[in-house]
Amino acid sequence: MLRLYKCIRPAAGFQVDEAPTSHPHTAELFATVRDNGRIIDDTRMVLGGSEIFEACFKLGKIFKFPGFKDWSLRLQRWGRDLDLRKGLLSGLWQDVSTLIATREADVIDENGAGIGHAEFLRLIGDPEDGGEQAALRWAVALNDRGRLVVQIQGLPASAAALNGKPSLRR
Repeated sequence: MLRLYKCIRPAAGFQVDEAPTSHPHTAELFATVRDNGRIIDDTRMVLGGSEIFEACFKLGKIFKFPGFKDWSLRLQRWGRDLDLRKGLLSGLWQDVSTLIATREADVIDENGAGIGHAEFLRLIGDPEDGGEQAALRWAVALNDRGRLVVQIQGLPASAAALNGKPSLRR
């Protein structure tokens, strides 16, 4: 869960500020407010904190290959490293294969043992030859209790296709 700082203060150059790090997870919204109280679209959500965000989910949720049904994908990120886009509360879509190839994510089996990166990439196949594709992005959202949470979102499509669709860019 994130702690939201609600203070309103002038902050010239807010795009380079960082959220306070005295709590495990922090979120700070920087916005320009007009005289009439409306927020201009040029906002920025900055995450920080002293603990790492971790997401783990079953690969069967975004891949059709039956061998992935019991395997999970685990990602870990510092809040300051989540690149949320200006004016939005989500990052860009990233291909799962790229995250695995660059060692930014790990695949684990049902017993918690790691699956080799090369093995996983071999199983999904080359995307250019019709291999399976899926993409992920980090986002800030509200949970059922109205609290801010960081979540990982995934879809069974390439990052290029998702980043190119106006309805999925947000």
